[in-house]
Amino acid sequence: MMLLTLYYFIFCSGCTEEYKDFFIGPVHVEDVALAHITLFENPSASGRHLCVEPICHWSDFASKVAELYPDYKVPKFPEDTQPGLVRAEAVPKKLKALGLQFTPLEKIIRDAVESLRSRGCIA
Repeated sequence: MMLLTLYYFIFCSGCTEEYKDFFIGPVHVEDVALAHITLFENPSASGRHLCVEPICHWSDFASKVAELYPDYKVPKFPEDTQPGLVRAEAVPKKLKALGLQFTPLEKIIRDAVESLRSRGCIA
């Protein structure tokens, strides 16, 4: 959550640096906590579990933040710097098989922005 909080702060501050080949895997902090609980409580859980859904390009993320918060100066980034590259989906198959439902990107963004607002980091 702290990493995403930093991204939101950068966006909402009007940063215009370009991140051409940058991908992120946003996840809600509550999903991480629930994943830990689910894995500890399930004796059949083993190995590594990816707790992120979906993997998205920086431009996809910026576009969603701009859509949800049009009053912020969110920079526009090139949409596709690696033509033909497919956005990853359904990465956390093992966690989903154990019943974990992931928070949608829109709610992750809204919760992070509201958290920043409540702490006075952004207006």
